[in-house]
Amino acid sequence: MDGETAGSTSGIAYFPPSQPWTEAGGTVRLHGSKCARCGVVAFPPHPMCPSCGAERGQHVVELSGVGTLYTFSEIHIAPKGFATPYAVGYVDLPEGVRLFGQIDAKASELKIGQQVAVTLGPVRTDAGGAMISYKFKALADGNAKGTA
Repeated sequence: MDGETAGSTSGIAYFPPSQPWTEAGGTVRLHGSKCARCGVVAFPPHPMCPSCGAERGQHVVELSGVGTLYTFSEIHIAPKGFATPYAVGYVDLPEGVRLFGQIDAKASELKIGQQVAVTLGPVRTDAGGAMISYKFKALADGNAKGTA
């Protein structure tokens, strides 16, 4: 996979290789794009609006660090390099973006509608090292730290 070598340093690779996020003080914020013409927010940042097709006016925006779990599943059979079982799900951010990713929690601990926070961590490993990407961690009920 190209992302493994393009984003590699010391046996660690990043996906996507463009690393559309920042991390400061333990808080991870994803970067998206917002269309100046129609206002649609997309992730990752796009050079062209996926909604109205505008080829200009795509501004990089920082997305919320906490979203709402839309749905999830537990994976028991996976490709090489993925430790099973693991949870994956769709998360809705307040900006209107729905993201797919791994969730650092057992499926039995998750419920639709709960708050999850964006984090970074290994999503798989292989002989070359770990593949790091954004993922989500479950928050305790009422704990929406990092929502600003």
